[in-house]
Amino acid sequence: MDFKIGIMKSLKKTLYNGILAVAAMTLTVGCEDLALGENFLQKPPSTDVTIDTIFGKAEYAQRVLWKSYQYLPYGMETPGFWTQMCMSTIEGLTDINYDNIGWSALSNTYYPGLYNAAVENDTRKNSNRTKMQFSQSGFWTGVRHAWLFVQNVDRVPDMDAAEKSRLTAEAKMMVAVFYAHMLRHYGALPIIDHALSAEDDKFPARATLQETVDFIVKLLDEAIACKEFPWNIDESERDNWDGRMTKAGAMALKTRVLLFVASPLFNDAKPFAEGEASDKKMTWFGGYDKARWKQAADACKDFFDALNANGYYKLVEAGDNGISDERNAYTSAYFDRGNTETLIACRRQYLATKNNSQFDKALRWGAYCPTKEFFDMFEMKDGRKFDWNNAEMKKNPFKNRDPRLYENIILDGDRYNGRKADMVDQNPKDKANYPKGKDWKQGRMHQLSLATGLACRKWGLDRNNEAYSRPVQWPIMRMAEVYLNYAEALNEYHDGPTPEAYKYINAVRARVGMPGLKSGMTKQEFREAVLHERAVEFAYEEVRFFDLIRWKKYDVFETPLHGLHVYRHKKTKAYLIEPFKLTKYSRVWWKSGWEPRMCLSAFPSKEVNKGYGLVQNPGW
Repeated sequence: MDFKIGIMKSLKKTLYNGILAVAAMTLTVGCEDLALGENFLQKPPSTDVTIDTIFGKAEYAQRVLWKSYQYLPYGMETPGFWTQMCMSTIEGLTDINYDNIGWSALSNTYYPGLYNAAVENDTRKNSNRTKMQFSQSGFWTGVRHAWLFVQNVDRVPDMDAAEKSRLTAEAKMMVAVFYAHMLRHYGALPIIDHALSAEDDKFPARATLQETVDFIVKLLDEAIACKEFPWNIDESERDNWDGRMTKAGAMALKTRVLLFVASPLFNDAKPFAEGEASDKKMTWFGGYDKARWKQAADACKDFFDALNANGYYKLVEAGDNGISDERNAYTSAYFDRGNTETLIACRRQYLATKNNSQFDKALRWGAYCPTKEFFDMFEMKDGRKFDWNNAEMKKNPFKNRDPRLYENIILDGDRYNGRKADMVDQNPKDKANYPKGKDWKQGRMHQLSLATGLACRKWGLDRNNEAYSRPVQWPIMRMAEVYLNYAEALNEYHDGPTPEAYKYINAVRARVGMPGLKSGMTKQEFREAVLHERAVEFAYEEVRFFDLIRWKKYDVFETPLHGLHVYRHKKTKAYLIEPFKLTKYSRVWWKSGWEPRMCLSAFPSKEVNKGYGLVQNPGW
């Protein structure tokens, strides 16, 4: 196969203070953008540079692998890049967020019940994108580049054996990351274990669920076993290479994969939806096996054993690197590059919020609207559940709550741009006594972003000078998740929480100064506590939706959502708070019920109809 590559005069390993410069690379490889079905056999348009040229020098060979980083899962908006759903977030399908952007995939396609397999055929760049595009996500391009590197790295003359081994492990982990993400959207997938070429007579058929899981785990185990694959990026390399794949990240990802497939969506006495894919064990293992929970727990134990031996990674806490308090520790954990909590991250470019007009539009034009239900999830600082029926709590519901509440939602009276936020609406029934605050619908507080009466802070922070100067990452996986994965797996396998399970969930809570869970919880109570902790810890990090589907919590999808009218008396300063139903973009499942088929995405009908064995998911 021939290739074409634009060679830069000099290779910069990184740009902008140690960020991988994958987005700026000029590498192009003939037929790199894998066209599915029979189209992947298309002949490359140019023979200017051969594969021998590319893999004849380490500098050029590395670019093939660096290109894969550009296609890693990414949940934010950046100039030149869109999220999977254009400006929307997958959280808009859940109870924590309401999408009010008006022309998004959620409001136009999902909410009215118009999503189907034909929608996935739309490959226009700026169309209303779905939560996962089989053909357009770029994942297959990333997979291809990784395998091209693995297959050809041995021919590179100016690269030593240790570096070849390390980069091969990195490439295999990269493939595992792509597959692990698609697994949560589709279930079983076609197994591509090499770079497809014109000699391959057809695109692989869809594998079984077990084969897909085994493939991902095998890739991760091979990367983990590589002695040259570093546990973390060494301090001497960090300025240039922080953000690359590591052994710790591989071990962490293994816990996510095994926990997800141990959950009832796939691991149950019957399939979540009937259909050919279920019959062929592509969306179901064929029965329940408790041992899958043990496999997940064992993977978590392996991670923490390795952590104890190798160190470096830890939950970000107050006092670390000048972090002032628990709130800033929580924000730094997901937001800041180069912290000790991030295990796998995507860094499309040097992105500070100041320069990210696309994300600013998504955040302030209605894609990120926290709900009352999300607001209510956050406990009191002493660990009691928040309760509107408690007179003291209702009097000032913004007071003495879980610190994570204030870092997810901008609340009246809280710190904001170096002062206190004035975030109250005008009461239409008594405008004189309840005027609007000076921050209400002002500046970036666009009226669309206040559809629920609650303004999102997460990812946008205060939008002040401090936020502008902080480069953002997308945390594909961080330490807090492994802690909670372990707590959940132990609870499920042992039919109730063990002391170790309490230890790991309480560590996440302690980071933000929240008390430990009460002892003596039942299996069900502890499970709900874990899911609650995951909701408030990982909001807007694309975790909640997958938690709901893997536990088949259809009742959460079916519960209509609310906003909060927040008014404040101008003299007494007393709050008047009124819940209201969110009806502008009603979700069809609020009336007709959540259809289990919605748990997984549909494959494009055009791809299924090509007949190479891509069996459609149930119900589509």
